[in-house]
Amino acid sequence: MPNVMQQLFVMNIESLLREYAAYRAFNKSDAVINMRIPRPVLDRLKELAAAQHVPYQSLISSVLFSIAHSDESKQ
Repeated sequence: MPNVMQQLFVMNIESLLREYAAYRAFNKSDAVINMRIPRPVLDRLKELAAAQHVPYQSLISSVLFSIAHSDESKQ
């Protein structure tokens, strides 16, 4: 059985963003985080986000949302 990270790589970024946008329509973000990640990772995330015409922070948030809610889809 693939782990959560493998599932995310297989997931279509567009569907990930749609799911997150639907969630955001009814739930406001109220927490701020600050984290350090390797520059090549950030650069790649920015490339992926640009290809989808979305801010890279939204892409990161959608991935985190998907990870946090991955157990719910198994129920």
